[in-house]
Amino acid sequence: MKFSRVLAAGALLLAIAGCKSVDIKDGKIPDAYISQAKKIEGVYTGKFNGVAGELVITIEGNKPVVTFRNSAGDDILNNNCHSFFGNLTTVYLKGSKGDYSLSGATFAFNAGACSLMVQGREMNIDFKQTDKGVRLNLSLLREVRQNQVCQWSPGAPPNVPPQQICRWEQTPYYLNGSFSR
Repeated sequence: MKFSRVLAAGALLLAIAGCKSVDIKDGKIPDAYISQAKKIEGVYTGKFNGVAGELVITIEGNKPVVTFRNSAGDDILNNNCHSFFGNLTTVYLKGSKGDYSLSGATFAFNAGACSLMVQGREMNIDFKQTDKGVRLNLSLLREVRQNQVCQWSPGAPPNVPPQQICRWEQTPYYLNGSFSR
């Protein structure tokens, strides 16, 4: 009973926000969304984790391909990592039925030789239309740090003494980038 309420609340939030996520199989964009995807094809200039370069998005058949390039190579993390973008896994749309626009996408990501230094296995790309063109914001989970946070409970004298109550907090840290065209 509670689970159905949670699902209903989630559906209501998506409807209010006007957002929709579509899971993608085999990295291929469904035909219904290909016209929106074609709008983001191109070469974007910017930086990822402080390294300047170009992010290139092409659509080959129904499959989007994302690559990074700069004068030193094609590795978005580091020239010795051999990292690369994999298949498209999720597309995020905003708008109402029949009038959707692309707001983001998630791609599988292989950190290559840097897989022990980068925890993320997905690259998130947010798309934003500005008056100057299209802006892409990228994020990749670098690591999650755990921190123990403690506080004292005053207790209830005379029978319950003060006690320390501790809990673990997890804080994610991301590698970020921004590109535009």
